[in-house]
Amino acid sequence: MSKFKIMQFTDLHLSPKNNDKDQQTYQLLEQLITTYQPDLCMFTGDQIWSQGVMDSEKVYRNLIEFLNQFDTSIATTFGNHDTENHLSRSDLRQIEAELANNYACKKHSKIVNDKEAYVLEVYDNDQLSHLLYVIDGGDYSTTAIGQYAYIHPDHVAWIAEVERYYEQQDQIMPKHNLLFTHIPIPEYQAISQTKLYHGIFNEEIGCPTMNSGLFAQMLHSGNIEGMFCGHDHDNDFSFNHYGIHLNYGRISGFHCYGDITRGARLIELSPNKPYETKIVEYDQCF
Repeated sequence: MSKFKIMQFTDLHLSPKNNDKDQQTYQLLEQLITTYQPDLCMFTGDQIWSQGVMDSEKVYRNLIEFLNQFDTSIATTFGNHDTENHLSRSDLRQIEAELANNYACKKHSKIVNDKEAYVLEVYDNDQLSHLLYVIDGGDYSTTAIGQYAYIHPDHVAWIAEVERYYEQQDQIMPKHNLLFTHIPIPEYQAISQTKLYHGIFNEEIGCPTMNSGLFAQMLHSGNIEGMFCGHDHDNDFSFNHYGIHLNYGRISGFHCYGDITRGARLIELSPNKPYETKIVEYDQCF
């Protein structure tokens, strides 16, 4: 297998208005997908800005139809702004099912409180080489504790369920798996205790107050080597925390706050090797 390329886009924040900022976001998508030819485009939440927007369904439909032009697989999870009005997560998934002609094949889907977790399998010829865990961490806290939702405990336990499935199938469990979500988990706050990181750290970590144990489960599993999130627009750093690399993507949308150059995170997978990653930026003069 040549390198399997994943391009992480995050926080597009597309709106219903036909404005210059959204047009720049679409131009970014086209430029980076065309230039780097990823095998998979992973959208890690806040694809749309839905708060107070009555026709946010149309905005999401427009995005999916736009992505249909590219010969690359698409995968998504959702953030705290995708379903702030009348749309639900299941509504967005239904739009994807109706319109998308290039969505990646989901395995082991588990929906809890309308939030979906699933796995994407990556193969080297006929050999399973990587698992990509995708978990919808929700939006806002439903308790009086903190602002943002935490990964549901059932989804934490689901990771072990997925591992048991592959063990029962007598498959060799890949050792260089990745996990994608929108809101960073509390362990990202450990960045403040180290100088050994790469990238930009310009914003307080917007994570849940409650810690539901996802990082502990990843440590226990021993085969998830990297986690990727979005949410905080002025961060794109990566650092090693007890052997697991915690990464932000690079903000991709123009119709929202953020001082850093828009772009995406490129991730390259090779069989039996650690992943490689770098930030790629949008060239407005391209």
